[in-house]
Amino acid sequence: MVRPTFLTALFSLSTCLGLRAQVAAPPEPTAPATAPLRIGVLGASVSDGFGCRLAETRADGVYQAQFRMANMLPLVCGDRPLQIEDQASSGMFMNPKQVGGDAAAAVLKSEPQGVIALDYLFWYCYGSHGKKDQPEQTEATRMATFEQGLAELAKFEVPVVVGDIPDMSRAVGKMLRASQMPPLESIAAANARLVAWAKEHPNVRVVPLSKMIRQLHDEKVVEVAGKRFAATAEQPLLQQDDLHATPAGLAAIACVLVDELAQAKPEFGLPRGADPAAVIQRAKASLVKKTAPPAKGKPADAGK
Repeated sequence: MVRPTFLTALFSLSTCLGLRAQVAAPPEPTAPATAPLRIGVLGASVSDGFGCRLAETRADGVYQAQFRMANMLPLVCGDRPLQIEDQASSGMFMNPKQVGGDAAAAVLKSEPQGVIALDYLFWYCYGSHGKKDQPEQTEATRMATFEQGLAELAKFEVPVVVGDIPDMSRAVGKMLRASQMPPLESIAAANARLVAWAKEHPNVRVVPLSKMIRQLHDEKVVEVAGKRFAATAEQPLLQQDDLHATPAGLAAIACVLVDELAQAKPEFGLPRGADPAAVIQRAKASLVKKTAPPAKGKPADAGK
């Protein structure tokens, strides 16, 4: 017969060993955090968010915000963290070679994994490039300036998504001066050169911004991953100056750019075919309260 004291001791020993084994077990491995994707943004006033403001009047006040390309890209990418070096500048038109060169150098220094350059080449083609009353020299100088823009982009070995040159003649007399508008033949020549140059640089993907602008003017739609995103009276895609994007327009363009970058590098984990309507909803959710609503029956400027 086994004595009770022996059973008690055996049970106590087993319990202790079990507890010890439980304590010594290694912890469950945790999934590593996704490192932010380093993105450089180059461009002119569209990428800089010129006039790109969104506002909503809600029950407790007016909410608004201005959106740059660097603000819109995270809204497209959702949970995919981004680290953005934003060098877009509305001042590109004043001196594209100097401003554009400095911006490219700053982005290059940030060691990006990808570069978004929607309207970076715009002022390397648009603007005055030569002496007055000498159109031949002007056009020759224009193309030489455009080559300098390509040379800046050639410094990047990572994926670069760049827009081609659109016909923005409808903006002449509004935001553009007639002297800043290149001949359509020069735009065609610049785009042909861009296509040929991109073939020599396999890291470059060209977004047909010229086609998108034609669609906006003619059909008031933008194609995003094969789907049509239409403008409405309440939500236009171009501002009244016929040059700059509205928040909805910038959201659509940002979806196209992210889709191109996702195709170039699937390992980046970027979303494909993002819905601009969903991006706009995220943009609205990010608006900041600016003013309180006026009291009922009292004008907003009463007492001033």
